Amino acid sequence: MKHILFNIFKGLLLAGAAAVCIVFYLYTIDFFAPPPSVGLLTSPSGKTYLDADTLKTALEAEEVELLTAEPGESYADAANRLLAAGAGVLIVPQDAASVDSSLLEAAETAGATVFFVGESPSDATLNSSAQLWYLGSLASHGGEVLGKAIAMDYRDGTIADANGDLLLQYYLYQSAPDEEQTDLANYALAECEHYGVYTAQVNYADGEGAVLPFDAESLAGQGAPEVILCTSVQDAQAALETASALGWLDGEQPVRIYAAADTPEEADSLVADGVQAVAHYDPVAMGSTAARMALNALEHQFPGLGTELSSDEAGRFILPYGLSE
Repeated sequence: MKHILFNIFKGLLLAGAAAVCIVFYLYTIDFFAPPPSVGLLTSPSGKTYLDADTLKTALEAEEVELLTAEPGESYADAANRLLAAGAGVLIVPQDAASVDSSLLEAAETAGATVFFVGESPSDATLNSSAQLWYLGSLASHGGEVLGKAIAMDYRDGTIADANGDLLLQYYLYQSAPDEEQTDLANYALAECEHYGVYTAQVNYADGEGAVLPFDAESLAGQGAPEVILCTSVQDAQAALETASALGWLDGEQPVRIYAAADTPEEADSLVADGVQAVAHYDPVAMGSTAARMALNALEHQFPGLGTELSSDEAGRFILPYGLSE
């Protein structure tokens, strides 16, 4: 009897030791840790810098959950809640270069990686931690893409040199330009000159020098430019309407319109309506790239791995603008 009880006791000890080993092993592989997750904040303006559905789908394909901010939740409150829920990465849309210091402190305390999208923080902010990165597209790069398209079209004759002066006569139509739209237009014109196409701006004014409104009634009888450059979808649509009403889009030397858009779909729609070429930002590409970078960060790898992007010294990754034509 004693022998039987001893064997039972010995068996229980062995089973217990095996259980302890199994539990220890499961702890070492983080079996009991919460599933990996990424937190997405909302910009104060509500502007869409990346496609959240694309981001979510790409993360879920790797069994990573996307946690999102609540409507009206402050940056600091959202960051603290998402970090407390286990987010190892925060994606932070920025409307301005300034960064909420409490957000940075919360992320540093949690050991989380932060990716900023939208407006880029300063070099000093990004350099303050190895866990801070930026992913975005620069309006200046969009201008370079559009400027190259204009220059190539001028050089191959798609844009007619109507008066034979070897200068690209352009009209810049921007109804309410912001800083990014101004940058895009300036870089587009500079890129033309980079390719040896020099430009001359056309300004429409009445007999007293007052600037004429950009509409068919006001510009009736005025000479057509060779190119109309716009930096928003709304302005490009207005340019199409005005140029069509004036007959500038007809004949052997039609006016060519160039523009910029916030999405590939908007850009393709403008081209279908008659715009020659449209540089565009791509929220879907931003979403998929942000997902790849977040997954890399969760694996403690370089964020740019597998993206074909490299960062500058401060940690900025720049996604190129696309072009529809």
